[in-house]
Amino acid sequence: MKHLFITTLLLLGISNVAHAASPHGLWLTENERSVIRMHHCGDNVCGKIVWIVKGGLQHDVKNPQENLRGQPMCGLQIMQGFLQKPNTFKEWVGGKIYKADDGDIYNANFKLVEDNKLKVRGYVGLPMFGKSQTWTRVNAKDYPTCVPAQKK
Repeated sequence: MKHLFITTLLLLGISNVAHAASPHGLWLTENERSVIRMHHCGDNVCGKIVWIVKGGLQHDVKNPQENLRGQPMCGLQIMQGFLQKPNTFKEWVGGKIYKADDGDIYNANFKLVEDNKLKVRGYVGLPMFGKSQTWTRVNAKDYPTCVPAQKK
């Protein structure tokens, strides 16, 4: 009975660590121009724009796929394909991130460096050939969800 109690406590502790390390939620980008909602999409983690700073980019005008140009930035999925790195609760790898300012898609990884800080690294080829940003977890009441503009 004592072993069952200890095992249960250990499992609860592991469960709480996994929950605390979740990337799901709202993240303010380093330049404070947008908020990204991280969520599950299938077995992966994805991210879409849910808030844009007043006066910020409203339409995706540089998309490499011509048929997607002019779509609203609000609601645009800019992150996809991230899988949790085996044996860790804090790292996700193998994804892609879209940088709408340039119309470029980069390989990307991200890591929770604190419960409310996310280090996002976009790169070409190898992670050492990239750039990192630190995003901050935010509250929905402080960043109301944007409404998509009409497609241009």
